[in-house]
Amino acid sequence: MPDVEVVAFGRSHVAQAAKLVRGEIERLRATVPALPDAMTRMENVAERLDRLVVDPTGLAAVRDGRLVGFLGWATIDDFRGTGRRAAHCPEWAHATTTRDRERIYHVLYRAASRQWTVAGCRAHAISLLAHQADAVRAWCWNGFGVAVIDAIRSTGDPDRATVTGAIIRRAEPADLDVLVALESEHWRHYALPPMLMAAQGPSQDEIRDVLEHPKASYWLAIDANQPIGFLRFEPTTEGASGLVRSTGTIAISGAFVRPDRRGRGVATALLNAALRAYSDQGYDRCSVDFESFNPEAAGFWLRFFTPACISMVRYPELDRAPASLSTGR
Repeated sequence: MPDVEVVAFGRSHVAQAAKLVRGEIERLRATVPALPDAMTRMENVAERLDRLVVDPTGLAAVRDGRLVGFLGWATIDDFRGTGRRAAHCPEWAHATTTRDRERIYHVLYRAASRQWTVAGCRAHAISLLAHQADAVRAWCWNGFGVAVIDAIRSTGDPDRATVTGAIIRRAEPADLDVLVALESEHWRHYALPPMLMAAQGPSQDEIRDVLEHPKASYWLAIDANQPIGFLRFEPTTEGASGLVRSTGTIAISGAFVRPDRRGRGVATALLNAALRAYSDQGYDRCSVDFESFNPEAAGFWLRFFTPACISMVRYPELDRAPASLSTGR
């Protein structure tokens, strides 16, 4: 695309970039009305984009003096617990005009990937708005695969399903040992195929903090005096998309049902009971983020939640920059 010039993202690009981002988020909210509206306000978007100027960690695509796209990122030293250094583009840190979106992203990634490689980034990640099929396609053709989905729903009018014989209740501090055991089972299964994740669960102290937090909670399912599953809720969760965060959003940060009890409505009953309780407390929306390659999670959450953000990852095959890049040639 010879008519597009890639330059460093600067102060002069912020207003145009914020307009592009806000427009795309407004289009997403038309199909996902449960989304908070904070990121449709120009001042909120511009404040975030200022970070790309201060660092600086961004590139702008310009045609005839007009911004047609931009790409900003943050560097993460231990990406998803893998020990890899990564460049991650949050959902608010990139956008293009609707015309030539795929081509503009290709041009921006070509330039950004050189910088990321020299910086030692062994993982490249980007979070996209769920309605942008052409953007997802562009990044697929850049070698990226879907990894994490952020989804959202209203807390209102949950299903009334119950599980015969099971007790569904909010966990108490006295349930600490039960939850430590369930969390251990929960996180061990992430290391198994097909997930093969470098995952580490919460410590006993972190579980206790949730139990004692005034807004966070665990919800337990118990059958024949045996714990069979839980859901964990927190006001915010690490790594969740900024799109879904708000004071009126409660986030699901963990979920597990023992394998021999799955398919019987246990997770649905846990979700319904918790949503009713949080709705009564004034929360009007609930978010969740999950790995697309976790078949149980993907199959369950997509029944009740609408995707808002799709995060994609590429793991370059080379561990270090070729000499021609690292020496500047």
